[in-house]
Amino acid sequence: LSRLDMAHTRAVLALVLALPAIHAFVGPALPLQQVSNRVGQCGLVQRAPLPLRFRRPEVSMMAKPKKGKKDEGGGKAEKQAPGAMPAGDKAPKMKKENTDVTGADPKEIIVNLKDKMSKTVENTREALGAIRTGRPSPKMFDKVMVDSYGVATPLPQIATVNVRSASTVEITPFDPSTMKDVERGIMNADMNLTPNSDGTVIRINIPSLTTETRAQYAKQASAVGEDGKVALRNIRRTGVEAVKKLEKGQTPIGEDESKSLQDEVQKLTDKCTAELVELVKVKEKELSTV
Repeated sequence: LSRLDMAHTRAVLALVLALPAIHAFVGPALPLQQVSNRVGQCGLVQRAPLPLRFRRPEVSMMAKPKKGKKDEGGGKAEKQAPGAMPAGDKAPKMKKENTDVTGADPKEIIVNLKDKMSKTVENTREALGAIRTGRPSPKMFDKVMVDSYGVATPLPQIATVNVRSASTVEITPFDPSTMKDVERGIMNADMNLTPNSDGTVIRINIPSLTTETRAQYAKQASAVGEDGKVALRNIRRTGVEAVKKLEKGQTPIGEDESKSLQDEVQKLTDKCTAELVELVKVKEKELSTV
């Protein structure tokens, strides 16, 4: 044989010897009809041994499911039942007022004292009004902040809040284009409420509070009342200090007049404190009414 014929013969022999390995790697070629008849019959379709089978990495084009919202501890946040207290719901904070009482004479001190104590009582009333009760109230939305026009704004400043029934509140934005912003603000306020919009008005169903939730809100009301009392005591203290300063002023007052002014300061404090106690009692009664 010539050298060319010998090389050709060797190539053919090498191919014949390699056929078993190729067959094991890619699997036997089955007729199209035979394969179509065996689809779905699991183990009946002949395949190459697993160690020799070539696999391409599978890439899923399906969107991954969104992970559930996590709480601060890293676990999944549990869905709250209607009427339950929202997670992390804290007692409303009172507006901070300057408690320093000043005045150049007794009359100015008393006027300043009355003004500061009146503001403290009103701030306490507003804070108590923001605590939910079994019945809907427009004030429960006072602390809801809405990101409108790029600025965080209290909801009552961009919409009207009306109570339509014993369990329904309607919110009407002044600007209809802010409808979605208002809905988002309510959802982000962690009030455990679901707004429903028809494009013009947002309606919210207020679920009845559970017994446990009523007790928790009652504790919040008591805490707000205590904050108001602390503010009144601070005002009384600075008021008494202002009166004592008059004893050593340019036109000092006598000891009897100083004692009389201090008694008036105490009487005003007792009167405003009693008003705070009554406000808390009314709120607790509202919470206990089913």
